[in-house]
Amino acid sequence: MRVAFAGTPEFAAAVLRGLLEAGYEVGLIISQPDAPRGRGRRKTPPPVATLAREEGLPLLQPQDISRVAGEILRHDVLVVAAYGQILRPDTLYAARHGAYNVHASLLPAYRGAAPVERAIMNGEKETGVTIIRMDEGLDTGPIALQRCIPIPPEMTGGELAGALARLGAEAMVEVLKRLQDGTLNLTEQDSERATYAPRITPGDQEIDWSRSAREVHDRVRALSPHIGARARHPEVEGPIKIWRTRVHREGGSPLGVGEIRAEEGRIFVGCGEGVVEVLELQLPGGRRLGAGEFLRGHRLGGALRG
Repeated sequence: MRVAFAGTPEFAAAVLRGLLEAGYEVGLIISQPDAPRGRGRRKTPPPVATLAREEGLPLLQPQDISRVAGEILRHDVLVVAAYGQILRPDTLYAARHGAYNVHASLLPAYRGAAPVERAIMNGEKETGVTIIRMDEGLDTGPIALQRCIPIPPEMTGGELAGALARLGAEAMVEVLKRLQDGTLNLTEQDSERATYAPRITPGDQEIDWSRSAREVHDRVRALSPHIGARARHPEVEGPIKIWRTRVHREGGSPLGVGEIRAEEGRIFVGCGEGVVEVLELQLPGGRRLGAGEFLRGHRLGGALRG
């Protein structure tokens, strides 16, 4: 079975590695164009493009994937994982068996761009991956396979994405095997049960300290280690990024909402219900620091706000 693959970030690269390790012939890899990244804003290839070059595999990076629909036509199936563009019909149906997508949720829950972060922010206890045969809707295609995993209470968005990528690779390999031997069955989604996971916005990064300690902690870990939750302090120009927390106390709080207490190298912040301990934070223009190291060089009193 000749496979074409479309994907961009590390999540997609992990899925691609799984296909290669399973022995699939990936005759074409499509990824987004190189883009400016980091402080120097140097053009950098996305992880999938980097992997393709390391493996010596055919790579295309079009501005519009429809431009390479003719290349996809030569393959039996198009595998898609976090590619980053909407696929039009000329691309969706170009391969003989169509396009199959790895989505990081248990569809029809969390359709959309940020299923990993939204699941953690909402305090979900489990999630998973769904392989769908793509259609022209937003994550609406029929389900080929689903796999579940728990979300431990301290797991970050980055850790969950990595676990789901590995699970997604295994699930996609199973789907391709079934597709090849003619045993693949598809199940239509129940769209009445659909929920949505829109892209993370700057507003989503702001911490609302009037929420419970558990909700604050879930937001912080959902956005770690790449996006970052944000808080503001009257004596600091610009947002402070909060990278790691833990729930210190649930229920009532001896601290006011957003009130800071720093003692013995530890930072505690009051919430609407309970207290969180801030373990790692970053001032604007600075580097990430553990609470103890931060307090050796900075004073932090008063209160934080979103």
